[in-house]
Amino acid sequence: MRRELWWLPQWWAEEEDIVWNGEEQLHLPDDTMILPWGWSPALCHQLKQAGVKASLLPSRKELEGIRQLSHRQTAVSLLQELQGELSLDGHLAGNAVLCRSIEEAEEAANAYGEALLKSPWSSSGRGLIRSAVTSRDVMVRQASAVIRSMGGIVGERWFDKKQDFAMLFRVGHSRVHFLGYSLFDNAENCTYRCGYLLSNQQIEEKIGVAELPVLAERLRCALDDLFRPFFGLPWQVGYIGVDMMKLRSSDDGLVPPVHPCVELNLRCTMGVVARLWSDLHLKDGQSGRFEISPMDASGHFRAQFLVG
Repeated sequence: MRRELWWLPQWWAEEEDIVWNGEEQLHLPDDTMILPWGWSPALCHQLKQAGVKASLLPSRKELEGIRQLSHRQTAVSLLQELQGELSLDGHLAGNAVLCRSIEEAEEAANAYGEALLKSPWSSSGRGLIRSAVTSRDVMVRQASAVIRSMGGIVGERWFDKKQDFAMLFRVGHSRVHFLGYSLFDNAENCTYRCGYLLSNQQIEEKIGVAELPVLAERLRCALDDLFRPFFGLPWQVGYIGVDMMKLRSSDDGLVPPVHPCVELNLRCTMGVVARLWSDLHLKDGQSGRFEISPMDASGHFRAQFLVG
C-alpha cells in the first residue's frame, strides 16, 4: 500500500515541498524539515540509504521514545486524564486497563461483560481479540502469547458505537496544533472502511455534542505535555490522530455518548488525509467520501476522493 499510495501528500503539498516516492535519491539542505507518514527505524534506514543526513533524522533514542508513546498504555492514560478533568455534562465514556497477566486480562473481560483485548503495539484492526466472538480457550491462548511477547495487553469495554470519528493534530516545532476532525467508518474487525469529506462544522453537527471544542483543547494541552521532549528538534513527530466514538444511547441512559480516546495514532492517518484534502479542495456545501480499496486480487490498492 505504501509503495502505491506514496503520492497522496501531493494533494496538500506546497510548491517547494518534495513528496518522496521511496526510491529516488535525495539531496536535502541542512534546514530541511522532514514530515513522514510515521517514524520508524526502517524509514530512517531507507532515508539514509537515499542520501539523507543523520542530522535531519531522529536518533535511536528518540525513535524509542516515539515507540513508547505509541504503546496503548498512552491511550489508556489519556482516557483516564480526560475523564478525570472533564465531565462535559456526563458526555465521556470509556473503560480501559493495561493487564500484565492473563488473570488480569480475564478479570477485565469478565468485569466489562463484553470486552476487547488489544496488543500494546498494533494498528489497522490487527492484534485485537473480541470476547463475544472468541472462545475462552482461544482468548486465553492468544492473550497469553501477547503478554509473553509484549509484557501486557490492554483490556477495554466493548461499546455499541454509532459512529467513528477522530480529532487530528500535528506536533509542531514548539507546540501541538489542532487540525480538526475526521468522520469515518470502520468494519466490524476495526479496519478502515472509508472516510467522509466534510467541513469541521459539518462533523461537529453530525456528532451533536456542543462541548467537542472544549474536549479538543484539553486534549491538545495533554498532547503538548506528552510531546514536549520532542519540541525544538531538527525533525518533527508529525501528525497524530486520536480515534473516538459516538455511542448509541443505552435504554437506562447510563452510557455517555462519546468515547474520547479509543486509539492514539502517531502517524498520518487516513482521517488526516481526508481532513487536509477537504480543507483545500472542498467547496462550501459540498461533501463526499474518501475510499481506499483493493484494485484486484494481486493486492494493488487505489485511493479515490468522491465528491457528490
